[in-house]
Amino acid sequence: MKKIVMILMAMVMIGATSCNGNAQKGNADKACDQACAEKTTPETPKKEKKTIVCRVLVKEGQEAAFIEVAKPLIDATRQETGNISYNLYQSPSDPKSFIFYEEYKDDAAFDFHANSEHFKTFAAAIPDMLAAELNIEQF
Repeated sequence: MKKIVMILMAMVMIGATSCNGNAQKGNADKACDQACAEKTTPETPKKEKKTIVCRVLVKEGQEAAFIEVAKPLIDATRQETGNISYNLYQSPSDPKSFIFYEEYKDDAAFDFHANSEHFKTFAAAIPDMLAAELNIEQF
């Protein structure tokens, strides 16, 4: 993933320094030099969206109970200012398998969620329902 990001950054920098082709053609006058300098000046880093995929495997017979415990979490999380989306999906081929697909405006919004009372209540309610540890991926 880091390699892909580095390649994309390199491509952006290559495009940014072309100065509409003038620098490559040897017509680098003062205006073009200034424009190129402005284009290649690093910008203030933007707050990046944070996406979470949490895979959950519950014990057989716990599917309905898990969904019921998750409903208040889902409703409350969707009301958080920094939440973009928060969805729970159940596998049609393995009803014991779920994923939470979560999107937040930035790290701070995710941190707010992770420290919320509704998240803590959910986390305290599910351990006996789980057939395996949660698999949490961040993007």
